[in-house]
Amino acid sequence: MRARQDRRVAAFADPADEPARRAAEPDPADPDRLPVLAADVTAGGAGDGQLAEALAERVTQYARAARATSTWKAYDTDLRHFRGWCAAQPGAPVAVPASALTVAGYLAALADAGYKPSTIRRRLAAISVAHQLARVAANPAASPEVATVWDGIRRIHGARPERKAALETSLLTRVLAAIDDPPPRAAADPAAGAAGDQAAGDQGPGGPAGDAGAAARGRAAALAAARDRALLLVGFAGCLRRSELVGLDVADIDVTADGLVLTIRSSKTDQRGEGALVGVAYGSYRQTCPVRAWQAWAAAAALAGGPAFRGVNRHGAVGAGRLHPSSVARIVQRRAEAAGLDPADFAGHSLRSGFATAAARAGASDRAIMRQGRWRSASSLDSYVRPGRLFDRDNPSGRVGL
Repeated sequence: MRARQDRRVAAFADPADEPARRAAEPDPADPDRLPVLAADVTAGGAGDGQLAEALAERVTQYARAARATSTWKAYDTDLRHFRGWCAAQPGAPVAVPASALTVAGYLAALADAGYKPSTIRRRLAAISVAHQLARVAANPAASPEVATVWDGIRRIHGARPERKAALETSLLTRVLAAIDDPPPRAAADPAAGAAGDQAAGDQGPGGPAGDAGAAARGRAAALAAARDRALLLVGFAGCLRRSELVGLDVADIDVTADGLVLTIRSSKTDQRGEGALVGVAYGSYRQTCPVRAWQAWAAAAALAGGPAFRGVNRHGAVGAGRLHPSSVARIVQRRAEAAGLDPADFAGHSLRSGFATAAARAGASDRAIMRQGRWRSASSLDSYVRPGRLFDRDNPSGRVGL
């Protein structure tokens, strides 16, 4: 593979001074950590351009707040991989600052090793950010040499992104129908429901303990059903991303005469936390109404504040912490499987894409869909709404006299 890699990048050979680059490489205590700012690795000095340790730490904290924590973690992991690759190469080329030849060779090696273009693109972004923050004059990730190699990788190894199925209205209704409604008494007061089950007497083979265990399991199932119904409907009708859905607090959901008003405090496209309001109207049918579903879950879990969507343990106790974004995918897949669908076809994003598809099929304008889902451009929305408009009244295949 190294021979192929050498052939791929030989055209970009550059007699740059590699020893000079190696001498210029920063040497922080943790060499794998992205150098957020010079203060991040040289804090505490008294010379020109250096800050007191406490202030330097605050500078670093603000700098890292410019991107989501998950983004920094991904960049740190990718830069660690790049450094490790450099160390394993003949001559151990410098990682930061790297030459264009080194970065081009790294991309070629990733492509030959079978990495997806999306992964290679993310690692290239991490290398670019590392050089920007290290204040390298010529960023190798932005060089014409690297750009040419990257274009070639996309042409040879590019593949259509794998998209999960959209959970549009008919499929969502099918999934919701498979969710057992919590018993009214247990939904209103889980403790009362459990007490009622225990008071039924020693009917099971396990006696009182067995009845108590069955009551706890029933209470847990009822609570999970109420939560999942609300999560699916609010996530769908609000056209929410997974992180936005689990990031909601009870205080962020206001029940009004028109429906729910959701306060989205931050999102993928709102890293500065300016916030946005999303309206979710009442549904035409009680079983698929997101407003009533939210009210039922909030009442069943006795939510007074804190995270809106939480875990429920097997004893029927509602946790204090919020769900992880990955939990949304697991809930969608589990409920889809219970409805007889293939869970592998769906993910947490299926709610958002399902809403866009259903709204487009119902004739909603792109502007209205963009406003609900907070897409910034029509081009980013297009891949979502196109499936819903394949057979609209403007489809010319129905007008050619066949």
